[in-house]
Amino acid sequence: MGKVGHTFIDLEEVDSTNLYAERMLQKGSVAEGTVILAKFQTAGMGQDDHQWESASGQNLTFSIVLHPRFLPPGRQFLLNKVISLGVLDSLADYVEGATIKWPNDILIGSKKIGGILIRINVEGESLETAIVGIGLNVNQTKFDPSLTQATSLVQVLHQELKLKEALILLCNAIDMRYSQLKNNNNEQLKSDFHQKLLGYKLERKFVVDGQQIIGIIEGVDEFGRLLVIHPGEPVKAYAHKEIEYLLS
Repeated sequence: MGKVGHTFIDLEEVDSTNLYAERMLQKGSVAEGTVILAKFQTAGMGQDDHQWESASGQNLTFSIVLHPRFLPPGRQFLLNKVISLGVLDSLADYVEGATIKWPNDILIGSKKIGGILIRINVEGESLETAIVGIGLNVNQTKFDPSLTQATSLVQVLHQELKLKEALILLCNAIDMRYSQLKNNNNEQLKSDFHQKLLGYKLERKFVVDGQQIIGIIEGVDEFGRLLVIHPGEPVKAYAHKEIEYLLS
């Protein structure tokens, strides 16, 4: 298993680094830890096939190829924990208070600074490949007016960063978290993830079936479902799209 970032494939422009990685895998094997980086994506993808908006050459938009064959298919959310924590670990070198908004957004305060999109290929009883797409806003200062919750490191720090240095720091942090997973240190990953989960153990407002309700986040289960306690009810597990928790 190769270290994350042992090989970089730098692209000026591509439809999507995730799609580029998929095409590479279709043609043959790709070493674990390979990073595909693009200055600009014409069809960058976010969650639910939403387009990921990113100004050319100002942010980190890349994909990592992993081969987590040691994981059974039902445990794939562990990868989300690994990647989310790796991103937060790297951000800790720059800012304080970054959190994970379930299932895969990275926030500073109430503003979104990054997102994660993982595509899994299952073969038999194991996860053959995982393509980990990451978008992190670094030096972008202007966003589409519709993206009212977007922010970047330069907006927080008021100084530009060197993208390559930020990328190497991020890859190293992810590699350390991935090593924890390979070493079966799942309880540590679970504890760290919950501590960084936005709203953990706090009363918050949610939207379920179009209705606004309140509840307390108890964590995330092994299948990646959000665990919430509503007043007078037992813990309920929500899959993605079944619940939205509000930022204000």
